[in-house]
Parts: sequence; C-alpha cells; structure tokens
Amino acid sequence: MAVFGEPLKSEYHLNGTGYDLFYQTGEVAESYSMMCDMGKAVPDPKKKNWFLNKPIYGLTLELRAKAAQRDYNNDIKPMGFVVIVKDKDVLITFKPIGEYVDGQWEGDTFNSWSGNSTDIKIFNERFGESGYASFNLLDGNGFYYKNADRDKPDYFLSKCKRIKKSNLPVYDWKYTTDVDRK
Repeated sequence: MAVFGEPLKSEYHLNGTGYDLFYQTGEVAESYSMMCDMGKAVPDPKKKNWFLNKPIYGLTLELRAKAAQRDYNNDIKPMGFVVIVKDKDVLITFKPIGEYVDGQWEGDTFNSWSGNSTDIKIFNERFGESGYASFNLLDGNGFYYKNADRDKPDYFLSKCKRIKKSNLPVYDWKYTTDVDRK
C-alpha cells in the first residue's frame, strides 16, 4: 500500500489474486479531496436514534486526494489518504480496503472515494474493521464509527465540503497475464 507522507511511486507491486502491478499511466486528472469538522456524537434525549453534535475544535476528517483512477464508466475516482487530524497533527491514518495475510498486505494501494456522488463512504481496512465514515455533501453532515461493530456513531461530521485538486497522476492495474507478457 502507499505510505502516508512518502512520495508516490510510479508503480506498486501487489499481492492480490489476478493482478501484480498498480502503475502510473502518464495521464493526469482533476478530482476532489474532502474535509469535515468532527465533534462528539451525543444521543439526543428528546429523539430516538438521533444525535447532536458537540464540536471538538481543531478535529477534522480529511480525504486527501493524491492520485486518481478511471472506473468502469471511465469516470475519475480520487484516491489518496484518509486521516483524522487534531490541530494539524495527524492522529489516525486509515488503511485502504484490504487486510494482512501472512504478514503481506492484500488489498488496495490507496483509499478511494467517489468524485461525483454527494454520498461519500470510506472504510479503514476491509468492512471498516478499524473504522468507517459516511457523509452527505448536500447537507454537509455525517458520522464516524471507530469500528464496524458499532451501532451508534462515535463522532458527528459537519461542514463537510469538497476541495478541487488538479494534476493528480492516474493509476491503473496490470493483471497477471499482462505482466507475464513483458
């Protein structure tokens, strides 16, 4: 997987089934980073299954676009790093969707999210095992859960917005059969 804080590589060798390489195509694209303020999600005593936001100043969830990929519809999908930041200090860095198998990472190289939907979902590891978040850009609100087992959110997301990013390197896969032909 790509490492937060290190320069992007021109290619990443993968351990998945059917593909061996994730590489820069030489193309660049525009897409979006995202950012939300975070506060404690406090149950509303007046409404069942409703939460109030207790702001925590300086705490943000950030989806930092560093690269892009074309999806099956030829739409650009932003990729990069998802971090939780408190006063410019990165406290949590999400792992992409995947897992360690016998000490080797098997999964995505980057975190990714929709570049054209208003409903955004991101996961920390497979099935959100170490956390997940969802928010809506129309109302700018959502929730963050510390892990997939939670039925109530831990944090309230507010003031969610997208930030345009240009010149993102586009990546694509080389499948095992393509690599074997080299």
